Amino acid sequence: NMKQVDIINKEELDKERFQVHYSVHSPGKAKRASSVKRKGCPVVEVGSKLHRRTSNADRAHDCGMANKENELTCSDDLPRNGGLPVNSGEASKMAGATSKCSDFTELSKDHEAMTHILFGRNLRLKVAQTLWRRSASELVAYLIRIQDPGVLLDCLPVLTNDLQGESPCLSLGCCVDLMPQVKVIIAGKYEEHIKVGLHWVQSVIRKWWPELSRKERRLQDSRSEDRNIEAMKQRLKELWKEGTHICSVPGPTGEQAKAIEASLSQLP
Repeated sequence: NMKQVDIINKEELDKERFQVHYSVHSPGKAKRASSVKRKGCPVVEVGSKLHRRTSNADRAHDCGMANKENELTCSDDLPRNGGLPVNSGEASKMAGATSKCSDFTELSKDHEAMTHILFGRNLRLKVAQTLWRRSASELVAYLIRIQDPGVLLDCLPVLTNDLQGESPCLSLGCCVDLMPQVKVIIAGKYEEHIKVGLHWVQSVIRKWWPELSRKERRLQDSRSEDRNIEAMKQRLKELWKEGTHICSVPGPTGEQAKAIEASLSQLP
């Protein structure tokens, strides 16, 4: 009896075990449904997450593109200093810096022009020096041809020193030819230039004063030097018609002009 009871209990336990195992593993459709249900939910959930992330990324990308378009659209309206706004103080500083740069640019152009002028004058002075070594008449002819007051101003002190010597190379005829050029310098507005011209005129008067102050006149067919004397008198008188105002200049320039005027007043 005890064995039967044990067998019956064992069978009942086996049934219960079988029923539990059967309820879990036997229905294939339920198994598939449950498996699909179990596997499908994570897939849907992950897919939704991916969809949400993708949609967020697209939105961010669209917003970024919109921002780029706004930047491109508004780039022309923004100041060219890194996108920062420029206030009035900074604008005035920028304008001041620009004006300063323009001032330096103009100054540089002026220096370049002055360098060009000095370079050309230096070349002409070298030519004048070569001609002076050859002949004084060639130098005077060169000065008359180029019509350059700057080169003439550089050469006049040399010619003045030559006239003050015992045996000058510069003849009276050369001085007659050069007088119109010196007249232009004396009629100028720079006192230093006027002094150079007056000094040369005074040296000419002193060098040929005996001939200039002579009262008797020679025949018209006389020597060329006598004709040059008469021509020099005429040039000096024409010069001083326009140079009398220099006598009113205070200082050494006015005193020198008065001395020339006193000498010219004695000419016959």
